[in-house]
Amino acid sequence: MGTYYVDNDVGPTGGSGTQQDPYGIETAIAAASAGDTFYWRGGGEGDVAPGHTLDFNKGGTASAPVWWIGTDDDWNPIPPGQMPTTGVDANNGAYTIVQITAGHQIIENIRIHNALQGRNGTQTGCYILGTRILMRNCVVHDCATGTISAYRGHIFIACRAYDVNIGWFITSSTFGNACYACVVNDTDSYAFKVCACASLVACRAYNIGGNGIELYRDHSLSQPIVVDHFSAYDCVDGVRVNAYNNTYANVFSVTNSIFDTCSGYAINITTPTGQMGFISNNASRNCTSGQVPSGRTGLINEGWVSLTSCPFVDAAAGDLALVRSAPAIGAALDGGDLGAIQRKFAKPAYPAIGLT
Repeated sequence: MGTYYVDNDVGPTGGSGTQQDPYGIETAIAAASAGDTFYWRGGGEGDVAPGHTLDFNKGGTASAPVWWIGTDDDWNPIPPGQMPTTGVDANNGAYTIVQITAGHQIIENIRIHNALQGRNGTQTGCYILGTRILMRNCVVHDCATGTISAYRGHIFIACRAYDVNIGWFITSSTFGNACYACVVNDTDSYAFKVCACASLVACRAYNIGGNGIELYRDHSLSQPIVVDHFSAYDCVDGVRVNAYNNTYANVFSVTNSIFDTCSGYAINITTPTGQMGFISNNASRNCTSGQVPSGRTGLINEGWVSLTSCPFVDAAAGDLALVRSAPAIGAALDGGDLGAIQRKFAKPAYPAIGLT
């Protein structure tokens, strides 16, 4: 269990891991073992371009994860909410820019971007295959899919995807993944596509070419998909539910959320029967097709809050903080506010998350 330093100015390889002679990122990955911490700075333009997929293939354990921390030029970790300056630039034809194949890793303050064909191509920003991965304050942009979560126990806190085709894709092989206070904007398609048991809490989506959240489950799973305190602005459907062939009740729940300026429904249930779900205490405005389609069975749908004006400070610019006069304030089931808990005058509380 050691502390090491990584500098993109070194290039992908080289160095011994000290502050005076930091590693290149590929050398650091090769040297990593359980419990190691790596302080990683951008240097130069803040990016490293290894010329192929950068694979984080050395993992840790539940009690001793491998920790990667993006820093400024003086090795100070980037504060929460500030754009990371340490980055990985695609600059290659690989299908995936960053791949995480080993489990029990924490990755903070990293920027992944610039697929050769941008968001219209096929490149994925970050493809996660290892179990128990925590990403915090990471940013993915200018690629086809921001992050693919293809295994279990992945947690994303205050991460962002923009200028992508799809922001997050949680595949059907996953279990127990969660996004907390994550933001997706300026997509061609979905902000979040979720195909398995997962929680999306206090997330935001705006300027979305497709649906804010696409829930699609074509097999039976015993735990629901949970959407809570979600804010959606300028999309097709705020949440769209395709939950076919499920044998369990409570397939999904959507609570305490705000949907503003949707060209479709606030929450669209695509088939009339067999959609076991719980919709409660949400608010909508300017949703062309309405709140929820009529005639849906197996569904609890209650407690809508009426919004007559935009509840957000400056939604067009992506500021989905609630204005002080919004009726969504204090209207949540938990006594807090509807939406992503982003009031300018109330600090959001993020949960304490571990890797066990």
